[in-house]
Amino acid sequence: MVKEDDVLAALDKPMAVYALQRLLDPSSKSTDPMQDLLMRMRAAGKVKFDIKKGVWSRA
Repeated sequence: MVKEDDVLAALDKPMAVYALQRLLDPSSKSTDPMQDLLMRMRAAGKVKFDIKKGVWSRA
């Protein structure tokens, strides 16, 4: 299980969700749990998504 603190630490540079998952949870086959976590963090204002580049970054 990936935690919010781990995601924030990994986002030292903007990353796509797949690259972020490979870094934090390489054994997982689905990106759904990572996307759910990122969406909750975005709603809380902790991360932001650049729609033009398709990358997540710290808010």
